[in-house]
Amino acid sequence: MHATRGQGTSAAPTLGQRTESVTFRRSKRQGLARSVAERYTREDIPCGLHGCSVCTLNAELQRKGVPQLSGRISQVLVPDASVVSRFIGLLEQADGLKNMVFCQTIVEALDRRNRTRTIRNVRRIANDPTRSSVVFANEVFAQTRASEGGEKQLPSAERDMRAVLRAARWYRFHLDALARQQVQVVLLTLKVCVLVFFQRVCGLLSAMASDLLPHLGRLPPNFADAHAIDYSVVDGTGSQEGVEVWQLADFIETFHPSLLEHFRSVESATRDGDMDITAQSPEEYAQGRLRAKAQGSYAAYYSPGDIEAGLRSGTLVRGKIRLHPVSSFRPETQGVVERGGDVPDIIITGRAALNRACIGDIVVVKLLAEMKGPQADAMEGADAESEEDEDEVRVVEQTDAGEETPLETATRSVTGVVVGVAERRWRPYVATLQIDEAGGMQHLAVPVDASVPKIRIHYMDVSAINDRYFVVAIDGWTADSVYPQGHFVRALGPVGSLDAEIDTILVERQIAVSQAALGFSEASMREMPIDTSGRQWRPSAEEISSRRDLRSTLIFSIDPIGSQDIDDAVSMRRTKDGYELGVHIADVTQFIAPGSATDSEALARGTTVYLADRRFNMIPEVLSERVCSLRGGRDRYAVSVVWKLDEEYHIKDVWFGRSVICSACEMSYEQAQALLDGKVGVEGLESTKEDALRTGVVELTRAMRVLRERRRAAGALELASTEVKFGFESGTQRISELAPKRSLEIHRVIEEAMVFANTAVARRVHQTLPSAALLRRHRSPTAERFERLAQAVRTRGFEIDSSSNAALAASLQTIAQASADKEPQLEFLAKAMATLAMQEAEYFATGDCASSAEFVHYGLAQEYYTHFTSPIRRYADIIVHRQLLAALENPADAGAEEMSLSRQWVSKAAGQLNERSRQSKLAQREATELFQSRYVAQKTADGQSLVADGVVAEVRTNGLIVYVPRFGLRGPVRLRDTAGQIRLPLSALTGSARDIDRFVDGCSDFAAETSSLSMRLPMNAPVFHLGSPVLRFAVFDRVKVALRVLETRRRRAPVFLTLVSRGAVGAAEAKAYRSTLAPLDRTLRVSAAGRQKVENSKDSSSARSDDATVLRPSQSDTADPANRERDFYAVLDKFRAMSILETKCDVQKL
Repeated sequence: MHATRGQGTSAAPTLGQRTESVTFRRSKRQGLARSVAERYTREDIPCGLHGCSVCTLNAELQRKGVPQLSGRISQVLVPDASVVSRFIGLLEQADGLKNMVFCQTIVEALDRRNRTRTIRNVRRIANDPTRSSVVFANEVFAQTRASEGGEKQLPSAERDMRAVLRAARWYRFHLDALARQQVQVVLLTLKVCVLVFFQRVCGLLSAMASDLLPHLGRLPPNFADAHAIDYSVVDGTGSQEGVEVWQLADFIETFHPSLLEHFRSVESATRDGDMDITAQSPEEYAQGRLRAKAQGSYAAYYSPGDIEAGLRSGTLVRGKIRLHPVSSFRPETQGVVERGGDVPDIIITGRAALNRACIGDIVVVKLLAEMKGPQADAMEGADAESEEDEDEVRVVEQTDAGEETPLETATRSVTGVVVGVAERRWRPYVATLQIDEAGGMQHLAVPVDASVPKIRIHYMDVSAINDRYFVVAIDGWTADSVYPQGHFVRALGPVGSLDAEIDTILVERQIAVSQAALGFSEASMREMPIDTSGRQWRPSAEEISSRRDLRSTLIFSIDPIGSQDIDDAVSMRRTKDGYELGVHIADVTQFIAPGSATDSEALARGTTVYLADRRFNMIPEVLSERVCSLRGGRDRYAVSVVWKLDEEYHIKDVWFGRSVICSACEMSYEQAQALLDGKVGVEGLESTKEDALRTGVVELTRAMRVLRERRRAAGALELASTEVKFGFESGTQRISELAPKRSLEIHRVIEEAMVFANTAVARRVHQTLPSAALLRRHRSPTAERFERLAQAVRTRGFEIDSSSNAALAASLQTIAQASADKEPQLEFLAKAMATLAMQEAEYFATGDCASSAEFVHYGLAQEYYTHFTSPIRRYADIIVHRQLLAALENPADAGAEEMSLSRQWVSKAAGQLNERSRQSKLAQREATELFQSRYVAQKTADGQSLVADGVVAEVRTNGLIVYVPRFGLRGPVRLRDTAGQIRLPLSALTGSARDIDRFVDGCSDFAAETSSLSMRLPMNAPVFHLGSPVLRFAVFDRVKVALRVLETRRRRAPVFLTLVSRGAVGAAEAKAYRSTLAPLDRTLRVSAAGRQKVENSKDSSSARSDDATVLRPSQSDTADPANRERDFYAVLDKFRAMSILETKCDVQKL
């Protein structure tokens, strides 16, 4: 509420009457608060017109460079509150309207509605000298201020209209006094029925209505009749000529037609909104805000004191939240706060309960109730997500196979609600644009990470970022806003372009703001050694003399083809009493001083990021590919571990230290495997060195086989890898090859040698630095994590014992031996499922553990383990090198070295490196999926189906997850839509890829269990070739699928799969299918969409391969619908008896 009372005049010559504006505001902390603002009327408010000699302050404003109205003008434009509040975007156009007068009345009205952004835009226009516009303080100008009579009690919109009109009339008088009668004063409004306002209070406003009537200009002739205005109340007194009232649309069309399209766009975008502040009274606005707050606002966060008390009492819990986005089976976003150990996780369901928490935030949660089993229902009172667009719905429909089926032994959980955010973990997000309305300025940015909420941004030129990736940042999230508020940061590139997709991955994984930003700083490059073609780097004689010289020892490296950053080499030779085994690692610390610019950048990066077609180095290339890289025939510094072994490969002695080596050969895995296999004349190897290299490789392999078996006996696990390799056409981005990486024995040999070295270094470092050693551990998983694997292999007659790593390794070995011949993929998938059940390995500082029992690496079956063998690509290895060298000798510069020897610093670095390692792995996985998607898109660009054999990897509530070994990818096979309708492709019965978009109607009894999924086929479906009317899929079943890419404007195009047939259908079996099941095309009732698609298909598509042959009706059937109907029932009768018999047989079997 407002109250105003007059006061005496001031002694100042330019000050007049003083008024007080008393405002009452409700505050959560103070309740009802009274605010008093004083205001003095003045006589010297300038008009702002350039060259005006009447207004004494104009000259001073001009001298200060304050923008003014142009002295050569034909119009002065006075927009009212409706125009400014709704069309500020139009008024901001640099080539648009000029010479505008913004009244103080309007600025105050905007402030009452919290439209601070619009106020800033008004001030920006007024401060722009090219716009020749001013803000006129009409509320404190004695000649234009509101009277002390009844006008103060008018409704605010009518009072504001009178104030703006009074200001416009004053400008008319003022221009007349300056002999500028030719200048028009135009009042711009959206309210064509402005007189209706006055008619409602005609007793008070009759004089004002009289003033308006002569100036309405372009209002319709029948306007008075249409709005039933009683002109008898207008007596014509006080008429002032010169002010013209124009509708904004008519004014734009008449004087600025170039802006008409923009006007219409803004008008359309704001038609249904609340941009026009005059559309509601303050009371209506406040009531609407209260209703919106009650319906869609979030609860206020607890105070810090309440949070601290709740944490102490145990009613509140603090933790990091991760989010699961909305999906077909999860109607609302769901959050999980993991607490570890035997304490149940906290499930938070729904937007209201999440209370503005974002993924990764440290939240404070109020505990509610404990429950058992999966939580798919929303909590009471939670609001469902909204504002989905067609693109998102289509992605969910095609690629969402549902959630994991519930286990019989479901884990416990408790529900909760977020009552506070202790720490925001907002980061830059990559998003695409969801345009609310064409031409509008307020839009939703849709993050590519579906677990991040949409972000409301303000952006003018949407055409510049539509269908493009851009980076957006969150500025805040108020309790009365459905979405967080943010701002546009920068554009990345078109959705679908390779570089934009790579940049998106880098930003999302917080690796870099772009590929271009991954270069090294000038400070780092100044620290690099010189190594050019004219001046190659060579080890110094002084440094060689301080190292163990191993250049005469046969040392070789084995790496992938084309490797440039070679950071490890090995040696193996017989001695008089056994063997000498050496692992030699590039001495990166020789060139990177602790605390240097290069060291800081390497720590920030944490690891080299390897993608399919590129890599982003952790250290500059002059080190990673030249000076430090253990290239063949080059003298290089190394840190070596050399063992003396007896005839049984037991350790007799071990030496650690700095060395200088000269690798005899840099071999590829394929070349080394060829030597191991006994091949003579291996391509790419010097014949003079081949025999010596073969001896070294064979002796190394024999030793590593023994060491590997010892680890396996101790419980080491051999888990599956889904790595794939890509081949690219020279000079293009086209993918020529996609296949899983071959697993060679030599891979395991080198892996074992590196494990042997890492274990030895871990023990040595821990001896000297018991509380600050940087080690790596792999925690033991809980038995519950293996329950899904156990239930899956049980369907094949196997059991999983996960009581220890040794027991689990024995179970997996049993499966591998039994399935090697009949089901080779069973071994792979069982190991893959075991891998998913485990926790991630992590770096840690030994001082952070209560005992050495917490050091154990579960997967490798080692009591001590670390990373030492890859300092070129992992910063953790650099730390370990420094710690090892510090353990062997007193550092020359103890102050510099203390950093890597401090428990606090190592503990902090370990946490940072764990996060960098995790993000790098996720980036590699996402890049692999990107290139897999591009490969599938290439292969299906001409409409041809890409069909491949697959294996059911998981059963979901709406379908299957299928692994396709040929391409090393996993994808969803959806069999039920969001409405719960079964969508079984006709191809599942015909075995033809041409039927993947036609669906069998009438399927029923859809049941998804832990390891199997089943449905009953309709009675009219001939099922003799299937063996049962119940179609059943189980984990490890072989299937044939068609791979396709779903084009989307939102995110990277995902690969999705469609079921072609159950089992791997060979050529002969496929031919039998087609000959036996040709009538199916007429007997099965297929969906209307699929039928229409087939009817519209071109005849030319018949020239497909056997795998893509369509089963079409005969020409006679197509020509005569009556014949087609007769054939339908004739064939149906033939199959009905068989279906009944099969059903009876199936029941008898049960």
